[in-house]
Amino acid sequence: MNKLEHQTLDRVTVTDIAHDCGTTRQAFYYHFDDIYDLLEWIYLQESAKLLEDNRDIRTWQHGQRLILDWMQSHRNFVVNTYRSIKREYLENFLTDWLNPLLLEVVETQSDGLYVSAEERHFLARFYTLALVATSMDWVSEGMVEPAEVQALRVEILIKDNIRNALERYDATRRRATRGD
Repeated sequence: MNKLEHQTLDRVTVTDIAHDCGTTRQAFYYHFDDIYDLLEWIYLQESAKLLEDNRDIRTWQHGQRLILDWMQSHRNFVVNTYRSIKREYLENFLTDWLNPLLLEVVETQSDGLYVSAEERHFLARFYTLALVATSMDWVSEGMVEPAEVQALRVEILIKDNIRNALERYDATRRRATRGD
């Protein structure tokens, strides 16, 4: 991760990483297929630690804030990842931690409502894509705005809207079954 604090991914070599870690290229390749595999591992390890206890309707916003804080505290690493040829790793990282988290929130919020699995998945995916897009925009602008401001804006937009959307799905399905 240290190399990416100072240069974009396309300028970092496995030899550089192995040298910095005091190991060999062979040891690197024993654990990772390539630098992108290492990058994915770093993001997954960090997100797993940050989200461990923040995966439900009451705490997911706190988890999002922790991720944004981590991204901001590792600003150069994240921006250099974003500016690299394979910046989709950052997008995939955000999508991979957000979608299951939001799906869990949607599932919890849909209790007692007549909402199909397809509609629940669509709703979670919709919010996932919206949050990934706004996060990527925040990164592209250099993460100048504090993470807590970004997280608060998202919380204001989403608070109660997931349940409201589920209730609208429920009402639409109930009307359709009655033939209204």
